[in-house]
Amino acid sequence: MRLIAAILVLTLVAIGAGALAGLHLFAAAERVADAKKGATPPPIASSYTGSARLRKLSPIVTNLAAPANNWARVEASMVTDSMSDEDAGILAAHISEDIVTYLRSASVTQFEGTRGLQHLRDDLSERASIRSSGKVRELIIETLVIQ
Repeated sequence: MRLIAAILVLTLVAIGAGALAGLHLFAAAERVADAKKGATPPPIASSYTGSARLRKLSPIVTNLAAPANNWARVEASMVTDSMSDEDAGILAAHISEDIVTYLRSASVTQFEGTRGLQHLRDDLSERASIRSSGKVRELIIETLVIQ
């Protein structure tokens, strides 16, 4: 009988301790949640200044060098400094021509995998920057389809 009473007392103590610990953890979680609601998130840092503009290029469709029956379609945008719409249109046409020239000299194996896509992005961004004398900060490849 004493053994049953001791087990019953220990069980009640364990239930009480568990309930107190649970209430304490619940209260702490509510305090953290309330603190997060009141805090404003830090502003997202942009790598571009206020004068930067995103300008969309016309879709480019061309054949690749090897194999000859493969075609590529690229949709891209360029991030430029502030410039007139006329100058930006002319620059976009020149950059589109450079992309066509680059793709016509490339093979489909150059674009395989993540490294191939990263090399393509870096090469096209570098070509755009050189063509624009540094006015194009980045060339963003939105879609690339090769068939």
